[in-house]
Amino acid sequence: MVTFNVRTKNKTVGILICFLLALVFVFMTKYVETHRDMEFGFGGLKLSANSFLGILQAMKGLMCIIMVCIDYKMGRIMAIIFMGGSTVFMFLGIIQRGDMSTLPGIYNAIITIISIVIISNGLAKADKRAVTDFLTGLRNRRGLSTLLVSSINDKKKFHVVYFEIENFRTINDNLGHKYGDVALKAVAEKLKEMENENTVYVGRISGAEFAAVVFEPVDPKEFASKVIDRIGTSITHVDEGFDISIALSVYSGVASYPKDADNADDLFKFSDIAVYNARLGQNKSRICFFDTDMKDRFFRQIEIERIVKESLSQDYFYLVYQPQFEIKSKKLRGFETLIRLKQPDGTMVSPGEFIPVVERSELIMKIDSYVLKRALREAKSMVDLCKDEIMVSINVSAKNISSPGFAEEVKAALEATGYPPECLEIEITEYSFAESKEITIENVTKLRKLGIQIALDDFGTGYTSLSQVMHLPISLLKIDKSLIDDIENNPMNRDFVDAIIYMGHLMKCEVISEGVESDEQLDLLKDHECDFVQGFVWGKPLEYDVALDLCKKEAV
Repeated sequence: MVTFNVRTKNKTVGILICFLLALVFVFMTKYVETHRDMEFGFGGLKLSANSFLGILQAMKGLMCIIMVCIDYKMGRIMAIIFMGGSTVFMFLGIIQRGDMSTLPGIYNAIITIISIVIISNGLAKADKRAVTDFLTGLRNRRGLSTLLVSSINDKKKFHVVYFEIENFRTINDNLGHKYGDVALKAVAEKLKEMENENTVYVGRISGAEFAAVVFEPVDPKEFASKVIDRIGTSITHVDEGFDISIALSVYSGVASYPKDADNADDLFKFSDIAVYNARLGQNKSRICFFDTDMKDRFFRQIEIERIVKESLSQDYFYLVYQPQFEIKSKKLRGFETLIRLKQPDGTMVSPGEFIPVVERSELIMKIDSYVLKRALREAKSMVDLCKDEIMVSINVSAKNISSPGFAEEVKAALEATGYPPECLEIEITEYSFAESKEITIENVTKLRKLGIQIALDDFGTGYTSLSQVMHLPISLLKIDKSLIDDIENNPMNRDFVDAIIYMGHLMKCEVISEGVESDEQLDLLKDHECDFVQGFVWGKPLEYDVALDLCKKEAV
């Protein structure tokens, strides 16, 4: 607020200084006009009175143009008043004295006025472009921020209602950016229809993010609900004779002034944080209001990102290996690699805390790359001991498996370490196919051609339909721990697990159950002919050296 007032004050002072200097040049002009027989010297340079008058006219015009450049609104008014007044007085002088000597000055003043109008109009258009989103024509972040600052200065209560289009990336990936732009323009039109002077102002922040500034008496929750309902309808676009319908869904977050923050940047940030919490699915209405707990979680997430970046550069991460066993013979099948983070002071950061944070950024790609390279390097000794008869499994994020070039990255890592591809298993989740199905299937197919096994993790809890799974080149199904936890007491869970095992075998896949913690669970899975198990019942995650010793015992 102080910055805003200081800038306004500085502009006013600058314009007044230019205006006073222009007046000084007027008085100098009057003096020169009454002493036309004089010569004016500057060093060795001699100027006639008429030449000096031309310089003074140009300086007056320059002061007026500078006023416009300082502030095209106030400066234009002051400059036109000044130059218009000068023109009138010069014209009256011609009429009264019959002296045409000031005629060039009149032409100069008129040209200056025309220049002032052209320059001020250009600045006005540039100013409008600076606060307008080029694609949708709505206000951009700067335009909305200017509105917020003005409203805060006026002590008006208002709400920032943030909107984010769900899975907008899939529209660009599957249909192309052309249709992504169509969707954004359609959303903008629907928001524009809901704009109401003095109570609702809308704009586009960036990408698939929009915002509205809502003043009382408009209820922000009711407004957000209407927007979600209106945008949540199919948008039809006709292209080359084909009707293409794009279905959209939206999340919304709300932050309020002065309750939540007293400046524009925090209001935008906190409403965005509220959107993230709405995406977590805790509210069926898809609308979330900001609170201080969210702020604490947000700053913890920032801290986690910092820790992860530092850990990647300083190598604070390490791997542990959870053994997997054949259920009938208890023979070692191999290991699932699990990442751990230990800071220099000994503080452990749980994967349950840092993995969800990095999955929302490109950091997850770096984590995946780190695990892949380190696991292949370390596990090479394990497979050599066991004569290539064990499997090492690596988890890969949905973002990575759905990225072009992932299969080539794995191939390069195998070649660099000499690790046998038939002893590598890549674990993906069902959600991988919701990110970018075509690229995911392409990567999986390439990996299978290299001889790498593919495991579908958390099966039975995700998004993939059975018809999709049946046509995927999957070699192993992993039954999620949540389905095993109560298998001893819940007949429905037992039947469901039995069905998954049956489907896996029907698809020529092996089946492993994770999270097995009791002998009773183990016996039930054995009765249902599950192939492999992993869990505390037979083995907790092991440090690398301990896992290597287990391989030595297995090799004997």
